[in-house]
Amino acid sequence: MNHSQAVALKADFDRDGVVIIRDFVTRETARGICARAEAATKDLPTRHDPFSNVTKGLERLDEYFGELLHRGPQVPILEMLLGKRAEPTTASFFTKDKNQQEVHPHSDAMDGVVIWIALDETNERNGGLQFLKGSHKRQEEFRHLRAHTPTDLSDHPDRFEAAMSPGDIVIFRPNTVHWSGPNHDGSVRRGLNCFYVGNPFKKWKKGREKDWQAARKAKLAAMAK
Repeated sequence: MNHSQAVALKADFDRDGVVIIRDFVTRETARGICARAEAATKDLPTRHDPFSNVTKGLERLDEYFGELLHRGPQVPILEMLLGKRAEPTTASFFTKDKNQQEVHPHSDAMDGVVIWIALDETNERNGGLQFLKGSHKRQEEFRHLRAHTPTDLSDHPDRFEAAMSPGDIVIFRPNTVHWSGPNHDGSVRRGLNCFYVGNPFKKWKKGREKDWQAARKAKLAAMAK
């Protein structure tokens, strides 16, 4: 990627909160990623929750994904887009081959960036990702959305379908409204997802630590009386 392409990509990312890079990895690499993800997850117990098609923590199952998460070819691009270091959190394997698997429009209240590498042909028919461009700048407007609550945004003028081929990558802000509908045609739709949001509970833990320290101080003061 040359300088002018990088500048244009960052402008699109800042404006829309989502960008796609075509042929980011080769189809052969995409097949290799898929094979390793399937091998790493094949012996995991079967789940029956609504998000059973998502396996997080791939980096704990195969060090290949830890290396990809921390030092993959996406890392320098993410740092260029963010203007700072991307803080790795986890890598996940997504599959979708059942009609009932659906994530409704929502945004995640966290900073950072998320990537999704297509491992199969991905489109609206088989439950591909969709976004509302620019919604990361209007968080209050969409704060009511929940991943488990149906909301029809199919006619929204800012809707963007992330139709992708194996090896394409979509990069988005977690607070950009996003969703994926059911798989209507039965084809397998797999993808590798990496979160770069640092520790999403860090602020919460710091707040709880301050509360705990304040409570302890008050208790000691009461005991001293």
